[in-house]
Parts: sequence; structure tokens; C-alpha cells
Amino acid sequence: MTEETAGTVHPSIDALPGRVTSRRHELGLSVEDMARRTGLPRAWVDSVESGSTPPSAPALSRLADALETTVDDLLSASPAGFTHRVPPRPPGQGPGPGRELVEMNDEECQAHLLLQLVGRVAVPNGPDPFVLPVNYVMLGRDVMFCTAADSVLAGVEGPVLFEVDEILDAARIGWSVLIRGTAERDRDPTDAPSAAEGPWPADHRDVCIRIRAERVTGRRLRPTVGEGVR
Repeated sequence: MTEETAGTVHPSIDALPGRVTSRRHELGLSVEDMARRTGLPRAWVDSVESGSTPPSAPALSRLADALETTVDDLLSASPAGFTHRVPPRPPGQGPGPGRELVEMNDEECQAHLLLQLVGRVAVPNGPDPFVLPVNYVMLGRDVMFCTAADSVLAGVEGPVLFEVDEILDAARIGWSVLIRGTAERDRDPTDAPSAAEGPWPADHRDVCIRIRAERVTGRRLRPTVGEGVR
């Protein structure tokens, strides 16, 4: 299976604030200019330069674009100069990078489902439709999640949708997988995921629900593949 991925660099908390401030002064930009360029609040720019807010990967990419340099240069502990880079046009201004939406086969969908820990359960046909995030595990092709006995999720049964996705905003790529299936209580405690599994907070997980997958579909957004590369 071929897949595009974006590399991740962990910010240097010690070097980043000074590098951001140095590059901003080098370009003659004010904090207000940076806020406009990044589309983020001035207070956030101030907090990055003071070292109190380490930015997420997408925000770090916005900073690099606003400062007309690279993420690697902003994270460098070296006092070396900055690489000058022409930033991409803001969204909606000029053509964006070529991308294409690709249907994923069943094998790809299953592989992506195994990579994540949080998905969304949707009950669209009930008297009070809802969509809620849950920690989950895969049991073959089925989805298992556990919840508190007094949760609205504890009563889920019958036709449901389950969706998982990942969006890499800085790279403008991502994917989503949708499962159509039937939810039922799972009576086998050996199937239940660990209470410590998954990042979504849940104090009690007294009831486990299994979604028996009936149809699995997925799509991913990737950079356009050139002639002779496909």
C-alpha cells in the first residue's frame, strides 16, 4: 500500500521563541503583522515569543509561512541565518497545490482504522440524532467501544455510522473512513478494550458496544501524481 506522509519535527522549546522573535525583527514585522499573516490572535503570537505556548504542528507551519522561512530553521538551536522562502498564498487566493481525492480499498481502510484510537459514533435515525467521539479498538472488521452505563452511548443499538479521520492541515492531505453497521451490546468481557486505552476521557466504562461492520468505505486526499509516476 502506497501512502503519503508528512514528517514531524518536535519544537525546541528553548530555541523556538528566540528564533521566532529574531526572524520577525529581521523582516521588520510587528506582532500585529504576524497575527494578520498567521490568522491567529496577537496574544497567541506573544505567548509563542515568550515561550509559554509551544505551537502545534499546523500552527508551527503557519509561523514558518508568515516568517518566510522553514520550520527546520525556526526549530534550529544554531544561530545560523534563516533560509528565505516565498510563503504560499493564503487559502482562496490563487491556485492551491494540486491534490486529488482517491477511493481507498478495503485493505487500506482497515489499515487506517488500526492506526487511530478515537472515532465518532453517529446515530442519525433516532429520536434525538447525535455524533459523539469515543475511544475504540478494532476486533477484526468490527469496532468496539466502552462507555458508562448512564451515557447516551450505552443505549446505542441497531443501525449506526462510525467515522474515523486524520487531517494534516499543514500538508493539505488527509483521509477518512466510514463504517456502516449494526450496534449491539457485547457480553464477552475479554473483548473489552482497556480502560486506559485511548486519549478520549472516560471515567467509567461499564458497557461495551460492538459495531458489526456491514460496509466500509474510505477516501484520502493526496498530492496530484504526475505523469509517469502513477
